[in-house]
Amino acid sequence: MKKKEYDANKTYHEIVYSTKWEEKRPHEYWEYRKKWTEYPKNKYLSDFPLHLDIETTNVCNLKCPMCPRTILLQKHQFSAQGYMTKVDYKNIIDQAVENGVYSIKLNYLGEPLLHKEVVWQVEYAKNAGIIDVMMNSNGDLLSKELGEDLLKAGLDKLFISFDSISPDIYETQRKGTSLGKVVDNLYRFLKVRNEKYPDTHVRVSMVMYKTDEWISQFEGLKAMWKNLVDAVGYGFYVERDYSKVEKYPKVDDFYCEQLFQRMFLKYNGNITVCCVDDQDEYIVGNWKKEKLKDIWHSPAYKNIRKKHLESNYLDINMCSKCYLPVSD
Repeated sequence: MKKKEYDANKTYHEIVYSTKWEEKRPHEYWEYRKKWTEYPKNKYLSDFPLHLDIETTNVCNLKCPMCPRTILLQKHQFSAQGYMTKVDYKNIIDQAVENGVYSIKLNYLGEPLLHKEVVWQVEYAKNAGIIDVMMNSNGDLLSKELGEDLLKAGLDKLFISFDSISPDIYETQRKGTSLGKVVDNLYRFLKVRNEKYPDTHVRVSMVMYKTDEWISQFEGLKAMWKNLVDAVGYGFYVERDYSKVEKYPKVDDFYCEQLFQRMFLKYNGNITVCCVDDQDEYIVGNWKKEKLKDIWHSPAYKNIRKKHLESNYLDINMCSKCYLPVSD
């Protein structure tokens, strides 16, 4: 029987409206995307990750109920909050470029637009040679001036979390802002993008629940943003409060793709291996104390890769609670 192939992004679904942003992508970008697929498929460990997720801040202006950050704050289990310094950020980017990193994302559990140096961060990375600079944002702080500055700095991709088309539901899901404000911010950003910076990719996405009400919300999202953004997407909500999560059954032949693609640099210094580890359960190193290349080849990284490749991933406590192996 043919082994099932796994895709770490299969929990996310999207509808593409435009690929115009791809037209001027350099050869290196397509080389990177090819490696993104082939490295995990071939179980190939490169000298350095292809991509870095950099938590430039773990501060956020919203308190979205489905966000792990909100849950951890309510339990008083969230780490100290703050903003990455210019010196630290520059050091990370310099190491990334020296080792051939193709892409970065400037957030994890924080809102990147809160960082006063976010424009400089994008510009520095682009000038240093990073091919793909992206970020997720709730869009609340995307003012006209900031939007134009980010586009001018060279931002390649902006992903806006947009969880409802109904004002009342939106303000429940994105607690701390309003539907109207984010619509205005994003529409204004898109107008400038379309006029001057068509190479910047813009996507809106929502956290989906398996009910008719939420399916209708997504249909409305498509109608609202079709032909304005490049894509709309959704990912089904997964419980991230581990006190409510039971360990999942073993899935034969599963291994995590992210172990061969990327690593996550948290504001607190910890480096973790995947997007699911919001509680820093499996720390492989500390970017404030060690070289990134050394961490990528550290004993902790070698151990977790070995467990996955030998189909013993359930031996890792964090992995035993991960939804990716059982996702449809």
